[in-house]
Amino acid sequence: MKIGIRKSLRQALFRLKSRSLCEEAGADIRALSGREDAGIVVFTSYHANAAKRGLLEFASSASNQDARHCIFVTDRRQGWFQGRDFSSAVFRAISDYVAHHRLTRLMTVGVSMGGYGAVSYAAELGADSALAFAPQYCPRPGTFPADQRWAEARAQIPEFSRPSLNEAMGSQIQYTLLHSRWNAEDSQHWQAFPEGSNIDHFLADRRSHDVIDPLREAGVLYPMVDAAWGKDRTKMRSLMRKISALPRRPGERDEDLNNNRAVNAQLTTSYATN
Repeated sequence: MKIGIRKSLRQALFRLKSRSLCEEAGADIRALSGREDAGIVVFTSYHANAAKRGLLEFASSASNQDARHCIFVTDRRQGWFQGRDFSSAVFRAISDYVAHHRLTRLMTVGVSMGGYGAVSYAAELGADSALAFAPQYCPRPGTFPADQRWAEARAQIPEFSRPSLNEAMGSQIQYTLLHSRWNAEDSQHWQAFPEGSNIDHFLADRRSHDVIDPLREAGVLYPMVDAAWGKDRTKMRSLMRKISALPRRPGERDEDLNNNRAVNAQLTTSYATN
């Protein structure tokens, strides 16, 4: 079966089995109920992916076999979850779901664009942990001009409403981040992320933006989700070593960015205007 047909069938099956919470302002939010009073909010990546194998497959494993609720947030505009109308739809739909199911705990998860969403929204959603694979620090085209990935989609974002991640990353949340150390574009982003005692930032000895395939091949993708859920930082370090990912050293940055005052100034001021 061709990849496109297989993907379409997976998406159709997911929509059949999941419940729609919201379809407005570009937000497509759907949920799969769980047995427990806890849930994972998954921010999907470009083209509505979660971890390449389809949302149902991801939900089955990430939810601990349907124990945890799974809420999927998709940006149909492919605009990095920007826009005040989009954010309002997300907060309203998820808060209503949490109240209805009496959820007492949330964790956010995402890959790439979804990783950015997971980090950006975690505090405002009331999550106590966030797991982000290869997240961007900022989608604004002017922040990292050398990063031309998804340039057409990013150029069409009409409103950059989300605060900088330095502001958004709450101190009461346990963040786990994974980037490829040697990817030219990703390196611009991982260096910009803040550091702190509540942030475990890992850098894999890789050049590709894709960190999911190595995790799958090593059999540690979903154990990492469980480790993040359990806030088991020792286990997480052990799992990261399976793909040669080590903790970012305090103050570790690329020399070019570290010495480039113009780029550093842009990081601190780019959120002042749209």
